[in-house]
Amino acid sequence: MTHWEEFSESAIENVPPSILGIFQLARGEEPEESVAFIGHTYSDLRATMAEYLGKGYTHCQWVKLPWGKEVFEMHCRLYHHYGGYQRLDNRAHPEPPENQRWTCPLTSLPGAVCDEESFGSLF
Repeated sequence: MTHWEEFSESAIENVPPSILGIFQLARGEEPEESVAFIGHTYSDLRATMAEYLGKGYTHCQWVKLPWGKEVFEMHCRLYHHYGGYQRLDNRAHPEPPENQRWTCPLTSLPGAVCDEESFGSLF
C-alpha cells in the first residue's frame, strides 16, 4: 500500500488511470487507527476512489494489483481485519466479479455467507 495521505482530488490524481486495485479510506488524525472503508475495483482505481470524495473521509492509501482474484482476496482480508460491516462503512462482504465463483480466502465461503452472525466468531 502507498503511505497514508490526505484524501483529496490531488491525491487521486497520483493514482494511475485504468488500474486494478484496493484502497482504504480513514476518518481522523490517525488514519491507521481509523480505517472506515475498504474499496476495490477491477477496472479503474482512480475513478472508483473519486466517487468517495466529499463523503467525510480524511485520508487514503491504495495499491495496484495485477489480477482480479488478487484484488478480491486482498479486499476480503482487509474487510475482515478491520471488522467487516459491523465496524466499517462497507455494508457487505466483498463480492467477486460477475461470472466468478471465488470464495473468501479466510473462510472458503461465498461473500454473503461471511457476513452472517454465525460466522462472526471465526475472526
